[in-house]
Amino acid sequence: MFVHELIFERCKNEAEQIKVVDVRIGLGYTLVELENSMCGLSYSFTKELNIKTCTLLESAGELIGKKALCLLERIFSYNLLDASLGLACANAIINSKVSDKDIDITAQITSKDKVVMVGYFSPLVKQIKDKTERFIICERDSREGTLPDYAAYFEMQDADVVIITATSIINKTIDNLLEHTQKARIVSIMGPSTPMDREIFKNRATHLCGSVVSNIKLAKDVVSQGGGTKKLKPAIKKACVVV
Repeated sequence: MFVHELIFERCKNEAEQIKVVDVRIGLGYTLVELENSMCGLSYSFTKELNIKTCTLLESAGELIGKKALCLLERIFSYNLLDASLGLACANAIINSKVSDKDIDITAQITSKDKVVMVGYFSPLVKQIKDKTERFIICERDSREGTLPDYAAYFEMQDADVVIITATSIINKTIDNLLEHTQKARIVSIMGPSTPMDREIFKNRATHLCGSVVSNIKLAKDVVSQGGGTKKLKPAIKKACVVV
């Protein structure tokens, strides 16, 4: 099964029993709040949305009070806005139960390691560069010193450490990416979009580094007002599940 299918299967039974409390679609992140104080995040692909009308979501204004399943089912969509809502819903169910502490992946990198990062995690870049000279960043939005995203399929073949953005779940590139990490000692799925469930990523990844929403009100305010990762820091707790 594909990763998004496994996520759906993991969450569907619970999603049938609980309702949607709130939905926020921001410029940086999408947030879904469910009953029982469950809240999840996922990345908003605002730059890549095919905007043709002023209404981006036909069901806008109709989601609150519905069963969470109506959002979870959108994880199958090829529409990036719908898929982001589906993943945020899944993360509300999965990550609200995570109590694991954060793990510093960079502490496990040696000078001999080849590290490939898919997606640009700016707080980690200097730390990894200080560890090893064999460091490659593959990024869709071109930045100085990065390779294009499609270079990852080649560079990961002999990588020792691979860090993959969880946004790849939304655009459904994650399965193909993971197929090229067979030689890696560490394969970490990273970012607030990460569903931290061991069974989903069993035999696929070694670490799931995501976020637990600890202050729902603040998180909703930040997301609604266009905030990104830096602004969300006071509202979330980082966690890392070892698979």
